[in-house]
Amino acid sequence: MRVELKKIINQSTKKSVKLIAMYFPQLHAIPENDAWWGEGFTDWNNVKSASPQYDGHYQPRVPLDNNYYDQSKIETLRWQISLAKEYGLYGFCHYHYWFDGKQLLETPTNLIMDNKDIDFPFCLSWANETWSKRWDGRGYHILIEQTHIPTKECWKAHYDYLIRAWTDPRAIKVDGKPVFVIYRPQRIDKIDEMLAFWRELALKDGLSGLYFIFQKQGELHNNRCLNSFDAVFQFQPQEAVNSPSYNKNSIRHSALFKVIQNLPERYQDMLRLLRAKFVRELTFHDYDEAWKKVIEIRTDQKLTTFPGAYVDWDNTPRYKKRATIFSEATPEKFNKWLSQLVETMPQRNLPENFIFLNAWNEWAEGAYLEPDERYGYAYLEAVKRAVSKPNSTNIIVDNNG
Repeated sequence: MRVELKKIINQSTKKSVKLIAMYFPQLHAIPENDAWWGEGFTDWNNVKSASPQYDGHYQPRVPLDNNYYDQSKIETLRWQISLAKEYGLYGFCHYHYWFDGKQLLETPTNLIMDNKDIDFPFCLSWANETWSKRWDGRGYHILIEQTHIPTKECWKAHYDYLIRAWTDPRAIKVDGKPVFVIYRPQRIDKIDEMLAFWRELALKDGLSGLYFIFQKQGELHNNRCLNSFDAVFQFQPQEAVNSPSYNKNSIRHSALFKVIQNLPERYQDMLRLLRAKFVRELTFHDYDEAWKKVIEIRTDQKLTTFPGAYVDWDNTPRYKKRATIFSEATPEKFNKWLSQLVETMPQRNLPENFIFLNAWNEWAEGAYLEPDERYGYAYLEAVKRAVSKPNSTNIIVDNNG
């Protein structure tokens, strides 16, 4: 008599997810902020000064045990990285502030590069924007301008700093090439020439190349700036709520916005300030509705597209009565949506299973995984459950006999 036996084999279908959290370095004092905002200023000042804008509004956000840490201390970074590793994160993407030779808030990144025993992957995201006093509704005043001088001398000076990160053994890579993220490539004159110049220097320095990623917040109306990029990552929740299919009636998808986006940065900032003077109301988005858009599989500009994720978003500490708030966020909802995003990864066919998470410690925007007084470690536990859940499929094998 022939007996058919069926054995179910649980087999992994894809390499593990690599969750990269955005790392914000403005939680330590620098002389420039002392001069602009007052002695000892850090972003903690904004976090502490926040107040509820309506009944039940979760503000201010308070770190667990009042841990208003100082990122200029190596002990802080060791604690953060130990926590990140314990709860399943793969690496940090440090914001990098470079203004044609002038660098700001570099201390945490430099501490990481100087302490090779800290075993945790990292990359950099160049936040290439002009800084101005416009958080608090004061008159328009440039603090430090991002000019993007298009000369090889300027590009070489920047490269000479970046090569330290790119040759670090902990550098996050794709196909052996160190990753470098750029926030606003559309504002860089001669960007193709700059990236080609850096790639040429990197090859001479023994690297196999460089891997450039665009940090996408919304639709670009001039995509030529992405010709030399390898990939996009969807910076959430901004990319989701700015997408045409989320809100087709948004001004961001109008002919007027196309004109505004092509204006010089200085004029764009002035228009934002003008809007801030007349718009004095909160903007709300539904946490779940935004996440539904986040987990969709969408390819941008025919480039490799890494998905993003977000913990929460509430920038009341910076914008007060003009804040943008994603309502009804909880650790349970975050775990649900992040788990669903992780489950989509095998379908995306990426060279690396990166998910870029906003954020590790962007406290002034409510985007943080670090423990706080209300939820403790619940958001970190949510990450651990989501990323440790195996992507698998059941394969049925027939044994006849």
